Amino acid sequence: MNTRREEGKPGEHAPQEPPLAAFEPPYSHLARIYDHVMRHVDYTRWANYIQSVFTRLGATPEDVLELACGTGALACILDDRGYRVTGIDRSASMIAVARQKALDPRRTIRFQVGDMVRLPPSGSYDAVLCLYDSINYVMEEADILAMLYRLRAAIKPGGLFVFDACTEINSRRYFHNQVDRESNGDFSYIRRCEYVPDTCTQVNEFQFIFNREGKRHSTRERHEQRIYPVARLAQVCREAGYHVLGVFDGFTFDAASERSNRVHYVVRPVP
Repeated sequence: MNTRREEGKPGEHAPQEPPLAAFEPPYSHLARIYDHVMRHVDYTRWANYIQSVFTRLGATPEDVLELACGTGALACILDDRGYRVTGIDRSASMIAVARQKALDPRRTIRFQVGDMVRLPPSGSYDAVLCLYDSINYVMEEADILAMLYRLRAAIKPGGLFVFDACTEINSRRYFHNQVDRESNGDFSYIRRCEYVPDTCTQVNEFQFIFNREGKRHSTRERHEQRIYPVARLAQVCREAGYHVLGVFDGFTFDAASERSNRVHYVVRPVP
């Protein structure tokens, strides 16, 4: 985006823009409009793929834990399909939205606030999921390793951990020097995306304006994701004591590579 500013005449000063607000924690405000912003995501396709993974491995899970569950869109589909689902997310704002969906008396989902890296999940599960590149929000490899160690205690014997990650080529193709925006009567936002190759970091900055009862509220969020080599994440799983059952190109059972946009990992704790 061209942000060149015309120079003023000698002695003149360019008008000063108001200072930008400090960044708020990720999803603290995006949660309000997350389902709208992500309306293009086909969560049924995600659920279908996860079930195809179960079928491929002969797994028949009943109790499922979804890490970084967000606003609970996938959890609700899995609940509809008969799984007993628990969802955790470190964003209280996202969980608040998810809990509204769980008020439906037909729902049996438990949603709770929790950091998948720092807090060991309570309970025991046949399958644990961490989807839609949520693992990329874990910025240090050591924290992924620690999370995998903790998860072992939550996965029942023979259970599965299924997660996915985005790749560098995905960032370079779709999220480098990109700007998108949307506006309606209640809110507007601008999202600026940049991939920083020196640190393998995908940066997405949101600027929001919310309109309520004639008043405007402006805020910002900065989201950072670490992009890991495809083979390295598989190796980290092995180091944490997991069998790597598959490293698949997005929504297929073809072998993944650095040319994949999204990679699905299917692993099982070594007894």
